[in-house]
Amino acid sequence: MKYGLLITAIIAAIATGCTGTRTQNDDTLLMFTGSYAPADSTGIKCYSFNQQTSEWNLISEAAGVSNPSFICVDAENHRLYSVGEDSGNSSTMNMLFYEPDGSGLTLCASDTTGGAAPCHIILSPDGNRVFTANYMGGSISAYTLDSTGHFADTVKIIQFYGGSVDSLRQSQPHLHQLSFIPATGTMLANDLGTDKIYVIPDPYTDEGRKELNIKPGSGPRHTTFDSNGTHAYMLTEISGEINVFDVSGDELTLKQTIAADSLNAEGSADIHLSPDNEFLYASNRLKGDGVVIFKVNPANGTLTRIGFQPTGAHPRNFAITPNGKFLLVACRDTDTIEIYRRDYSTGLLELCGNIPSSRPTCIAFTQAK
Repeated sequence: MKYGLLITAIIAAIATGCTGTRTQNDDTLLMFTGSYAPADSTGIKCYSFNQQTSEWNLISEAAGVSNPSFICVDAENHRLYSVGEDSGNSSTMNMLFYEPDGSGLTLCASDTTGGAAPCHIILSPDGNRVFTANYMGGSISAYTLDSTGHFADTVKIIQFYGGSVDSLRQSQPHLHQLSFIPATGTMLANDLGTDKIYVIPDPYTDEGRKELNIKPGSGPRHTTFDSNGTHAYMLTEISGEINVFDVSGDELTLKQTIAADSLNAEGSADIHLSPDNEFLYASNRLKGDGVVIFKVNPANGTLTRIGFQPTGAHPRNFAITPNGKFLLVACRDTDTIEIYRRDYSTGLLELCGNIPSSRPTCIAFTQAK
């Protein structure tokens, strides 16, 4: 009888969709979100999110950062880093501490970036430095961190110059995202304004920088890598295309370009692979807002478009749970984070819930402890 009850419980847990009871602690994630919000508002929030049932709860939030539009997490040390995406000299880089269970979220340090409108932030692979991509500043800001995660010295600025063919959107550099080639310390910096990807072996000194030219007028925005680090997928904002690259060391070789935006909306936004590397997703804004779905060829990394999922307005950023079961979309202009169930075999999405949230712009998961 006991075995029968156990089997019944297991079947019920597998069948659970977007509602259900709590499962093991390993399934409980912390979900941090950023937003466009004034400094006196709680623009950074921490939720618990169960990646088997999609059950969620708001557990803490923090004020003090103006427009915390992008965040990154240092899970080992329970620190959160956030941009303050303001214009001019008021732009900031911020460090917050969170309790291991997410129950507390405290702003600990803030400093100016020296570059306007920072829109992306990233930690170095060794965790000793933090960098922002400054959209209006046309620059990268770099800080060394001390043992407590605070900014240990004055900000170092790496400045870029130039423009491209779109006189309205490419009159100057617009650094949009930073990433590190897996298993290396080499940074890729996407510059929407100059149609370049900067390949930077030492992003603190900027020594040995190389430039990879992208099709004029395309506007490089976000890059993601497969888990082996052998392929890179770069989404362009203006042309709405995905460039697929072979990666060898710090060399990127273009092998495919495929459309993500079929409406010429010029607002493609974010890009992520499923944890099993079998499907790739990219979000589009401004017209026909939603997420485009691609199947990845396991032999060579190339893409085939297989579907499209409409979403709420302005899906600026999205994230996939570590187990690949759910994809969550930050829909800025409809004040909600939409929850989609992923079909593991087809990659397609099904809306199954939402989290009310004011002007959400970024989602980051880490394991609760």
